[in-house]
Amino acid sequence: MFSHQVNRTDADKVFTVVHNVDGASITTGHGVRYVGGVGADNASADGIQAVKINAAADCFNFAGIAVQDIADTEYGLVQSWGYVDSIMLSHEGTSVTVGSETFGKEILVPGPPNGTWTSGQAPQGLSTFGWKYVQVWNTAGVSAQAWCKGFVRAL
Repeated sequence: MFSHQVNRTDADKVFTVVHNVDGASITTGHGVRYVGGVGADNASADGIQAVKINAAADCFNFAGIAVQDIADTEYGLVQSWGYVDSIMLSHEGTSVTVGSETFGKEILVPGPPNGTWTSGQAPQGLSTFGWKYVQVWNTAGVSAQAWCKGFVRAL
């Protein structure tokens, strides 16, 4: 784990390295979780293996947002805390707006397909995720694959 150099003109950021064992590439902006803690995951948990997030229940092992494409079986960088430039939003089959204009809709939850995010989590429900969250900081229209900026707290 390393922290972006602290200075007065850049946002603070914390990163960690993960080993992609998802069976497919993890794309920049995907949510990533550590392997372990549930069912068959326990047998291979080693503190670095990771897969794309695929459900709200995965958030207790939330590692962060991929800041680079990570090929299957390769190692890559995930941002665990701070301002994120690229969070991949879910295309839900219809045009939707994800944004921070409505209180209670700025906290993102995992959406289909795996690794992507959608709106709808009320801040009161954060304990469900162990107080780990992804928060959108700009409004984005989603009619196909889209990205937004925001804040991640996976520590």
